[in-house]
Amino acid sequence: MSTASQATAPAEKQGLAMKALISIALVWAFDAMDFSILTFVLIDIMKDYHVPLTLAAAVSSATTFARLGGGFLGGLLGDARGRKVSLLISIVWFSVFEFLTGFSIGFTLLFIVRILYGLGMGSMYASGTPMLMELMPAKWRGLASGLMQSGFSFGYIFAAILYRVWYSSLGWHKLFFIACIPALLVALYIWRALPESARWQETQKKTGKRVPVSALFGKGRTWNTLHAAIIAIIAFSVTYPINVFYATLLKEKGHFSPAVIANTIIILNVAGILGNLIGGWVSDKVGRRWTLVVSALGTIASSFVFLHISNQADRDIFTFLIGFFSIGGVWSVIPTYLAEHFPTSVRSTGQGTTYHFGAALGGAVVPLIVSAVAPSVGGLASSMTYSVAIASILVLIFAFLWRESKGEILE
Repeated sequence: MSTASQATAPAEKQGLAMKALISIALVWAFDAMDFSILTFVLIDIMKDYHVPLTLAAAVSSATTFARLGGGFLGGLLGDARGRKVSLLISIVWFSVFEFLTGFSIGFTLLFIVRILYGLGMGSMYASGTPMLMELMPAKWRGLASGLMQSGFSFGYIFAAILYRVWYSSLGWHKLFFIACIPALLVALYIWRALPESARWQETQKKTGKRVPVSALFGKGRTWNTLHAAIIAIIAFSVTYPINVFYATLLKEKGHFSPAVIANTIIILNVAGILGNLIGGWVSDKVGRRWTLVVSALGTIASSFVFLHISNQADRDIFTFLIGFFSIGGVWSVIPTYLAEHFPTSVRSTGQGTTYHFGAALGGAVVPLIVSAVAPSVGGLASSMTYSVAIASILVLIFAFLWRESKGEILE
């Protein structure tokens, strides 16, 4: 091979890695945009369908529970037939049910449609994240993790912009008609521009057969799988009370205008983007463990923001801080951290299932608990503060119960 050819191959791999990073992060952002729109309209759902807050919040929880099924099924498909085909199917699936959300004329229909949407959302992460991690060089995997995870914050910002610009004139149903379009455009790009994961193809050639799900618990991998699930549960428990209820808290207690609510959520998620980028970069320098530890400490220190939303200066400053450390820092390492728990043969199934097991318990059950106990602890603000702080303490503990995986070559 000539010197020119040898120089070209790494350049082509880097270009492919960047294409994968941008496109998969965008899909995650547009997926998160739809999921986040729902958090802006919980009160509208309560009014239109005459249901209490806990039942309205259950729509989000049902979507999150469904993500577990989608993560498992999409993971199986990704490990058996390839990351790319599973990713494309999942994007089309969640876009269709995102569109159909706008036609939900009753609460039961809304509930069913959002469950079906959740299957596609879970499958997307189970296929897209392993594909991205397998295309990335080990030295950049932490930064890529942070960049991809920042897509969720971008999605929340996109949702806030949609809410601010079109909610008053279009109403909440039609927001979902608009939101389904961008992900389909990115899916078309992925279909045309990205190849299948070379690492997955190599593993398929070596094994020649499908690896059973039981492999997640064989050959000393039981603790890896359990730890990945626990980390996912507590990471979701840190952020989902914020994601699900912060806009509602601002509406309910502060009586703020849609512009103020949208601006606060934008501050939260701009900080989350910065936290993801910096946290991902730091995790490649000092490690996944210490990134989690520092981020958890920062989240605990700023978790009382919910008790001081009426003071604009406190609200803006500590909204930024909790966004930086929780939505950003804690989550910046999760995509690569979970990927590093599993071998290539079962990475899509393992990462997809454990991540969405965390979503089902930390992302679905914890918000329901937060809303249920709120009256007995002094209101929604206090309930959010306690839950976020407790979950952050658990992050501290479990960060020290698994090895440091920075820079490891994926098995």
